[in-house]
Amino acid sequence: MSPRSITIDPVTRLEGHGKIHLFVDDDGNLADCYFQVPELRGFEVFCQGRPVEEMPRITTRICGVCPEAHHMASVKAADAVYGVTPPPAALKLRELLYNGFYAGDHTTHFYALGGPDFVVGPDAPKAERNILGVVRKVGLELGAEVIKQRARGQRVVQIIGGKALHPVTALPGGMSKRVTKEEQQELVRIGEEMVEFAKTTIRVFENVVLKDPATVDLILSEMYCHRTYSIGLVDAAGKVNFYDGTVRVVDPDGNELCRYRPEQYLEHIAEAVLPYSYLKYPYLKKVAGRAWWMARIPASTGRPRSAG
Repeated sequence: MSPRSITIDPVTRLEGHGKIHLFVDDDGNLADCYFQVPELRGFEVFCQGRPVEEMPRITTRICGVCPEAHHMASVKAADAVYGVTPPPAALKLRELLYNGFYAGDHTTHFYALGGPDFVVGPDAPKAERNILGVVRKVGLELGAEVIKQRARGQRVVQIIGGKALHPVTALPGGMSKRVTKEEQQELVRIGEEMVEFAKTTIRVFENVVLKDPATVDLILSEMYCHRTYSIGLVDAAGKVNFYDGTVRVVDPDGNELCRYRPEQYLEHIAEAVLPYSYLKYPYLKKVAGRAWWMARIPASTGRPRSAG
């Protein structure tokens, strides 16, 4: 008897389109799970032949949730193409823009995307596990603060990036927009308000999530455990940095596998394109080879073959 197939389509709480394909064996256990992106974006193709300096304004359109990340990544690539280093003021503006986005974006994640399952509770009806359910759980006053926090992040991006969504001011070698004295004072005020909101959110997490034994047991259970390698930017001291630094890779136990500069990407990372998804699958060369990914190509039955 062939494994039973379960499809979750579409996957909600994300930007774009995605679905999850599950295969369950005769005993009811999960045999395989595949994440598929069924939409073709085509950015790499229609960017071909365009001037490099246009990339920071085009790649922001990849996503409506994290355009600032694409804006910064593309302009840093453009810096490298031209061999230029932005002056200190421009670097500070870029990092401030990104941190403003980071604060607003993580507010969205905690209160609207990932958090509802834990704040409202995993046993709550699916229709209640959303931002409205969170507001009912934590109160209207905090719900209003969530909206304000989102607005603060967008305002930071608007002041520095020229637009509240899809920023346009970063260009090779610097920034095309300065910050006035009045805007500087507004940014300071917004930063102070963001810090206070962060403290409130930590208290919500402690009081609503961590003080619920059933939720904590679920989070720490084997079912929620995903042993994987993790990658992130760190500074010279090994501390997290969201704008610049070296790429650090750690294994599931937290041991460092490697550390490299962004321009050394292809020495450590390769990408596979599989026929059942438009998503590119990057993999660590030191951990898995192309043969591993090729084992994921669907067999004639339409089910991806087991990787073993």
